[in-house]
Amino acid sequence: MPTPIFSWHQQLWEDFMRRIVQNRVPHALLLYGQAGSGKLQFGLALAELRLCTTANSSSTASTPSPTACGECSSCKLFRAGTHSDFTLLQPEEGKSILSVDAMREMVAGAAYTPQISPRRVVVINPAESMNRNSANSLLKTLEEPPGDTNIILISHTPSMLLPTIRSRCQQIAFPPPSSAEAAQWLQEQGVSAEEVAEVLQLAEGAPLHALTLASSDQREHNKLMGEELNALQRGQANPIKVAYRWANKKNDPVLTLRWLQQRVVSIIKTAYKVESPASQQLFLFLDKVNESLSLANSPLNKELMFETLLLDWSKLRS
Repeated sequence: MPTPIFSWHQQLWEDFMRRIVQNRVPHALLLYGQAGSGKLQFGLALAELRLCTTANSSSTASTPSPTACGECSSCKLFRAGTHSDFTLLQPEEGKSILSVDAMREMVAGAAYTPQISPRRVVVINPAESMNRNSANSLLKTLEEPPGDTNIILISHTPSMLLPTIRSRCQQIAFPPPSSAEAAQWLQEQGVSAEEVAEVLQLAEGAPLHALTLASSDQREHNKLMGEELNALQRGQANPIKVAYRWANKKNDPVLTLRWLQQRVVSIIKTAYKVESPASQQLFLFLDKVNESLSLANSPLNKELMFETLLLDWSKLRS
């Protein structure tokens, strides 16, 4: 089976199929929109289609296939993660910045003729994980693009990219799904109707993030974080050690920050009910959480970010 397209992206996919029919596929694409909305899956499905030898054969030139065949050698290698003409560039596990060496290796490889498919395809996710050196290396390729290479950039915050990179890409906006679409999809994934509204609110409408929040592992993680916050306020936990665990958990820091944001908002509401003088301190702390959220999609030191927040939190004695 080829990589599936989410239902809320179907119209965008059909629009792109028309580009293929009209031979108007740009060498570089920038897919941007809310984190957790499925842009990466769209980019991977597009990469698989552009590499598929069946879909790109001369017999299908006039009526291109709407999806990769899933059966040719190219598709099988793509699924196995061993396709020599495909590169997925992402930060290494536990890091937020893309390796400069990995980018330079990709740039050098783009000069070679494809070995299996009619073209090479590169997906960079997220594009804002590039530092200036990585971005400058990519820019050279975008300025003089090889004719047989497609580059797909996935971005949650395109304003963080160099203007020269944005200007050399065809930009495609990915609007979030409607609440009804997201809710229906989550229920199809097994999330109970009672839980759907809660996780969608916490994920700010991003269905993939909402699905993660609904998982039993995430619920257990949230429970533990709540216990650690309480222990920090009582002076019974080390904020540096807690920050290390939060930063090294295989979890999007955005989800952790949104959980913390909701937790603080809930505490503020309770504090107001009892006219607690601590509410002003909580508002100041909430401002810091919101500031961290605004920077969460940029290359950052997650451990340092959580250390700063949790040290401040530990000073708020219950």
